[in-house]
Amino acid sequence: MSALSTVYDLTRLITSGMPVYPGDPPVQVTPMSSPPWQVSALALGSHSGTHLDAPRHRFAHGPGIDDFPPERFIGQGVVIDVRGYPANAPIEPTVLDGYQIWPGMMVFFRTGWDDFWGSDHYFRHPYLSAALANTLVQQRVGLVGIDALSVDSTVDGSDAAHVLLLGAECLIVENLCNLAVLTCGARYTFACLPLKLAGADGAPARVLAWVDDSSVATR
Repeated sequence: MSALSTVYDLTRLITSGMPVYPGDPPVQVTPMSSPPWQVSALALGSHSGTHLDAPRHRFAHGPGIDDFPPERFIGQGVVIDVRGYPANAPIEPTVLDGYQIWPGMMVFFRTGWDDFWGSDHYFRHPYLSAALANTLVQQRVGLVGIDALSVDSTVDGSDAAHVLLLGAECLIVENLCNLAVLTCGARYTFACLPLKLAGADGAPARVLAWVDDSSVATR
């Protein structure tokens, strides 16, 4: 049995009034009066907070969240440091230089833009260029994540990265946070666990990371 090290939480807290993509439903968490029980009503979009995009998000007849087996949401991967890109700038394929990329892996891009969460600047994040998205597809990456509002430009409303990635059934995780606690280039096991919503185009997800050292025996 393998020893589990520190588990890192890369998930945004869901709160009323949190930032959402322009035009998406606002988030509202409302405590209900039902003493002695505590119950809350939740109103939110399928892409609220840290969330997973399924192909159906862009392709009406594509697979939904519930069409993927659990093993697609857990796997090994790396964080790639892309800090230094200016606002609303495309991230190019050269950022992959020096990193080991393999089929089925998860790739997370640390832009540093999670520092701007809650400010207007958060919406002007860097994004994946079409060339970078295409390179990830060609290398058969299984999931791509970013610590920003979208893998495409929010300012321009572009969709090239979504089209390329989701068209290849490469899942997308957006609005990550705390990537700074992970070592860029080191291999981690990630769990990106979305709510199991029927036919959904996406779903809020709890995203975790840890180093799974199977060589250390538990006592």
